[in-house]
Order: sequence, then structure tokens, then C-alpha cells
Amino acid sequence: MELGAADLSCLGTPANDPATTVAVTLNAELKDFQSGNPVTPGTVVAFKGNDASMIFDTKTVDGNGNVTFTVPVGVQRFGYKMTGDFMPTFLLNQTVKPDVAVQPTCGSPPCKAKIQSVSNSTAAVLPALIGDTRTPGTGVIAGALRDCMGHEVSNYIATVSSAKGTATPLMGASAYYFSASVGLPVHHSQQESASGDGLFMAIQLPATATAYVQMWGYKTDSDMAADQLSLIAELQVPVLADTVITGSYEPLRQ
Repeated sequence: MELGAADLSCLGTPANDPATTVAVTLNAELKDFQSGNPVTPGTVVAFKGNDASMIFDTKTVDGNGNVTFTVPVGVQRFGYKMTGDFMPTFLLNQTVKPDVAVQPTCGSPPCKAKIQSVSNSTAAVLPALIGDTRTPGTGVIAGALRDCMGHEVSNYIATVSSAKGTATPLMGASAYYFSASVGLPVHHSQQESASGDGLFMAIQLPATATAYVQMWGYKTDSDMAADQLSLIAELQVPVLADTVITGSYEPLRQ
């Protein structure tokens, strides 16, 4: 459902991520990105920030894809690395409430945080939908942009840049966007910018230790009228060979 202009009121404001003040028990479920079915077997590693070497918990999912982590005191942002009979998948830039001991909190029956892996078949099929074949040894970046209220943002342009703050696209960094009607990526001739679900993917990326996922969009109606794009979101990530990097993308803070 179209809600109107994106809420970018937090864009450029100071980042104020509170660190956890209690050890948080986080209940989650590993699901397949495309089918939504629980994934098992699989191992999920949780780590501080975007540094996969800063591990604070490692768990194996149960027969229904369920997994429970303990997020220690002092954590602001964290990520997951998922491995199993699927393409290695990262989920970056996650948060929890800093002072609630068991999460998520959504009544009965208990809900679970959803973390998603990308199957090998999906990794092959999605590029084929836009007339491409993923080259072995290259990386994949994917995800969705949400505004300051947590709503998906449409009509932005995504790229993966080698430089912070400027669009210096990596080779192969052309992004493709998902059609909100079919939930699949389509060619640029059908979708030139993000649709209402906010989803994008970039394939054929060369492996590099540091890259910047960027979203460019219009901050105001006058910017749109003048076709003046601004950097509205950016996240530093690694690009890893034969690995999918996903993240929670949100308006850029100071």
C-alpha cells in the first residue's frame, strides 16, 4: 500500500544507537528468502558490528529452523552469518531493544525474528530473470531500504561504491529491483528504480574487503522536480566471493 512520501526526518541526525544494558535472549527463525519455508540444517553465527570475527554466539538451528541467541551487554549493532546447504548469507546492521531481556515481544504465541538465507537454486534463478548468469567467484549484495518509520522506500537508485559518500560504482554494480507485484527482480526496462517493496540486488561484484552500499533518492518534491538525487543511505560492507550480503538499510546518520 502506497503511504505517501518517505519519512526522512532522521536523515543527517546524530546516530544514537543505545548499547544493550541487559543480556538479551533473541528468538529467531531461519527461513528461505524465496519460499519463506524454515531452513534446516544450518548454522548461524552472531557477531558485533559488521565484523564477522567479533563473534558473540554460534548456534545450530533446530528441525523447524528455530534458533535462540544471547546478545551480550554492550552491543549496539550486530550481524549474522548463515551457512548450510545454501549459499553463505550475511545479514548486517541489526538492532534489539537495549533493555528488554527476551525478544521479540509480541504476545502469544511467541513471535520470532526472521533471518533469511538464499538457496543455491535461488542464487542461480534470480540473475536469470534479468537475463544474466552469475559468475562463480563474484559476490551478491541485496536488501531493502526503509525510512525513519520503518516503512519500505520506493523510487530510489542503489549502487555499490568503492568510495564512501560518492558514487564510484564497483565493476558489475548495476542494481536490479524487485517487482512488487510478483516479488521477483526484473530487467531495467521494466523497473528502473525500487518498487514499493524496497528490494534490490546487485550481482557480479568483485570480492573486496570494503565497499559501500548506497541508495540515492529525492529528499524533497523540489529535488524530484529538478531531478536532483541525494545520498540517503549508505552501509559499509565486505563483498565476499560466492556469498550473499544483505542488510537493514536506513537513512544515513551522522
